[in-house]
Amino acid sequence: MQRHVLSEKESVEIKEKVKEKYNIDLDGQLEIGKEKKAKYYLVDHILAFFVMNDEIVPTLCGVIKLKINMPYVAVDEGAVKALIKGADLFTPGIKEYHCEVKPNSIVLVRTLQGLPVALMRISEGAEEAVKAGKGKFGVNVHHLNDELWGLCNGEN
Repeated sequence: MQRHVLSEKESVEIKEKVKEKYNIDLDGQLEIGKEKKAKYYLVDHILAFFVMNDEIVPTLCGVIKLKINMPYVAVDEGAVKALIKGADLFTPGIKEYHCEVKPNSIVLVRTLQGLPVALMRISEGAEEAVKAGKGKFGVNVHHLNDELWGLCNGEN
């Protein structure tokens, strides 16, 4: 991955975007990394964010290592097994909601023990799926064991 330290001006802009979207005060050196067409932001050498459709989204590494607190759902073990293989999330696997169900927002998925396993973009129709207790809740955008997780842990 090609990377370089952001200028002070660029750092301030990114920190403001992250503060506005996730209510996080980033502290530390910010770098931008690029690989193929993907863009990443590193905070003190931790792959903390990636860019998806011009939106800055935390990585699971960022959530874990920087203790990013974001809206989440807790799921059962059956859902965990499917999610770490890249499956989308369906409402029957969700056991707890700690988020607003707004389409296109990003939520963290945790185990019932609190371990982060995936990030989902809430689907259109998720609100109805929650009320019905069946149907698609969200699209998997990043999960344990995916390529991005490998980059976080220096495996790629």
